[in-house]
Amino acid sequence: MRRYTCLVALAILAACGRSGSDVSSEALVGSEEGVQYEPLAVSANSQLRVDANVNLREAPSADARISMILPVEATVSVTDRTTPENGYYFVSYLGRSGWAYGAYLVPSIVKLGTSTAALTDAQRDNILDRANLSMGYSYWWGHGRFGCSVGLGNCSGSGCPDNCTHSGEGGADCSGMVAKAWAVPASAPGTCTDGHPYSSTYFATTSLHWHNIDRSNVMRADAFVLKEGGHIMIRGIGESSTGLPKILECKGCQYGCLKSFRSVSTDFKAIRRNENI
Repeated sequence: MRRYTCLVALAILAACGRSGSDVSSEALVGSEEGVQYEPLAVSANSQLRVDANVNLREAPSADARISMILPVEATVSVTDRTTPENGYYFVSYLGRSGWAYGAYLVPSIVKLGTSTAALTDAQRDNILDRANLSMGYSYWWGHGRFGCSVGLGNCSGSGCPDNCTHSGEGGADCSGMVAKAWAVPASAPGTCTDGHPYSSTYFATTSLHWHNIDRSNVMRADAFVLKEGGHIMIRGIGESSTGLPKILECKGCQYGCLKSFRSVSTDFKAIRRNENI
């Protein structure tokens, strides 16, 4: 229960900026359901690990009432049914049972994204290619969808989430963009499908598919994240004539997703995507 309480606290504190309209807030919500996946072969009472924040529902349907959100890395037990119904497994967690979408459940013995070996040049290029697809898109609090001829969308207002409105089918907030660029397993496949598995706070305070690095070792495709969460951005290629790094970020409602040369204060730490992407 302690871990779940902590995750709820993270959800409340999560934001893409600390104040004002510079950078706006984001939510920690259950991941998208309906994503295609290969069903697991499980036995009764087997253990599964939750690979993204996922809704626990009262019935095997996306329309069913949500009982709670299962937090990332929680361990759930398969009860009664060993095959999914409509894509959902019947599981129990902390004494509560319900239906969880199977795309975000993995065998508990599997640890994804644990290698901290150096990324290859090709992997870094792939990350930046995906990040660049988001440039010019609108800021969309709690979302991540861009590229593939998806419209840019529009955000209006003084600051998200309380004082902004988004229209259109494309856009991203800071962590939604980074999750897509880094291709974290919990995010919906590709950039064309909306996905937002982690808040910036989660990037800052955990190491599920990434790890901390010294700021002096930052390379292209690494990320800077506020140490307590609140904003995250990707290091691009090159520096300005005054030594400022190229940064790709989804900055806020008034700015959208953009790249620029900017300073990075010591409030940010550096993190790197693990190797197996």
